[in-house]
Amino acid sequence: MNQRNVNTTLAALVAVGLAFSACSGDDSGDAEDALVQPPEEEPAEEPADEPADEPAEDPSVSGGGIDAADDAEDDFVDGAADEPASEAEEPQPADATDAPDVGGESDDAIADDESGGLFGPDDVDDGDAEARLDDNTFQNYGYRDFVDVDRDPLSTFALDVDTGSYTVARRWIDEGQMPPIDSVRPEEYVNAFDYDYRAPRRGLDIEVDGGPSPFDDDNVLVRIGVQAEIVDDEDRPDAALTFVIDTSGSMDRDDRLGLVKDSLSILVDELDDDDTVAIVTYSDSSGIVLDPTPVSERDEILDAIDRLGPGGSTNLEAGLREGYGLAREAFRRDGINRVVLASDGVANAGTTDPDALARMIREDADAGIDLVTVGFGMGNFNDVTMEQLADQGDGFYAYVDTEDEAERLFEDELTSTLVTAAKDAKIQVEFDERFVDSYRLIGFENRGVRDSDFREDDVDAGELGAGHQVTAMYELELAGDVSLDDRAELGVVALRWEDPDSGEVTEIDEDIDLRDIEERWTDTRDDFQLATVVVTFAEKMRDNPYADDVDMDNLANEAERLADVIDTDDVDELADLIERAAQLS
Repeated sequence: MNQRNVNTTLAALVAVGLAFSACSGDDSGDAEDALVQPPEEEPAEEPADEPADEPAEDPSVSGGGIDAADDAEDDFVDGAADEPASEAEEPQPADATDAPDVGGESDDAIADDESGGLFGPDDVDDGDAEARLDDNTFQNYGYRDFVDVDRDPLSTFALDVDTGSYTVARRWIDEGQMPPIDSVRPEEYVNAFDYDYRAPRRGLDIEVDGGPSPFDDDNVLVRIGVQAEIVDDEDRPDAALTFVIDTSGSMDRDDRLGLVKDSLSILVDELDDDDTVAIVTYSDSSGIVLDPTPVSERDEILDAIDRLGPGGSTNLEAGLREGYGLAREAFRRDGINRVVLASDGVANAGTTDPDALARMIREDADAGIDLVTVGFGMGNFNDVTMEQLADQGDGFYAYVDTEDEAERLFEDELTSTLVTAAKDAKIQVEFDERFVDSYRLIGFENRGVRDSDFREDDVDAGELGAGHQVTAMYELELAGDVSLDDRAELGVVALRWEDPDSGEVTEIDEDIDLRDIEERWTDTRDDFQLATVVVTFAEKMRDNPYADDVDMDNLANEAERLADVIDTDDVDELADLIERAAQLS
């Protein structure tokens, strides 16, 4: 659709809120769904045992952006894609790179703009801000292109509950800078918000709905929501927590260690008396600060936290070895066993390779000691290490940028999700070629699973704690003769996981019914609109060509409207964040 047609559509829908549009391309579920790598990367070799998709010779896509009419009717439209890599190829991510210097309006320019968000920049020294954003390490995993259903109808991936990427973006925008493209993982932006999914009595459940696409008005978005069972605090088993705290010299910057200490103190106050806490620190070497101690001895634990101080180099390997050794000593066979790593992710002594560090903890994860990684600070921060450790440690990765975020994570989320609800959880979607021409999964680029491995239960996938949610967004190009008024099933979503207690494997499925996809934006659920705005924001932040023509100002207007409807602090903050990003872009 050309831009003139998009604008004509917008004029007809001005009073509604949002009209949407979408694009075409190539994506599937074998390891990396039609992964389009960053320009520096050469395409990876295709595995011989999986179907491969040929790169599109000319993946340019027509469309428009979010164009606002006088009455604030906004419309999302798509842009052109770079040449895609094969869907079935093995992951070949870009090298971990230091965060680029990302430009934008100066703090003064933003302050002068009366339309800025609530987080208008404080008076900060530009030199200090630049130093805080230097020497960070992120990984660019590329983006997924469209996949033709008649060539590969299956899309398979491991579930992921990380949220760190979104909080990292907030930190950068608070500093008056756009986040590095390499730091953006759309699924983590979407995971950062709560959705109105029904909670199962046990294990996991699936919901499917959909609506207009934000990238091309001929396409639709389908949302797959996964909700884990909710376990009340009084019903959870006792927990043995081992804190592994980075006390190296880099943790003295921006009072990182001070925020760590505040965070741990918040968590201790939320634990039960029969839980235990142990503390290991590391800098040049590692050491035990506190042996496993019942939380009934709160004063002793809080005193140990208060005594923590920074200094020395960073031997993350030593800290993890000491921490897991202590966790094994404190292991509770019928309880919760968790290591919590608080660090900026830097490792400059001992083993420093993220992959080697991740392999080191795999055996303990299989034995039931899960890892939560919590990132602190920016400037000499290693996002890659923190994310990979959480993935291999069967836990999740979060990032703390403020005291409010520390309170949300350590007071609300971490304690409520301590119980593991599902292990090795993965999804496989099978699309029907009679009704769907092509599809692309937005995000999950580093969580791909081979289609043939979906029912191989020894293949590592994702872990969900009690109360966790995972949301996946697909963009679909429907067959030319399909109408949303038809009665048809576009495909089937299968969800498979292992019970952490019994080891029993469960598989459930849910149809993608055309009747669950709304044609009009205003007929979609509020939380579907939220997920759509968030994933569109992420696509803009990572400069995905499919979002090239999305207008940030109109995205900000839609987020502001949605914030008024939903009326929660996190959605209010999202609207402010998008507004400020629009000013910087």
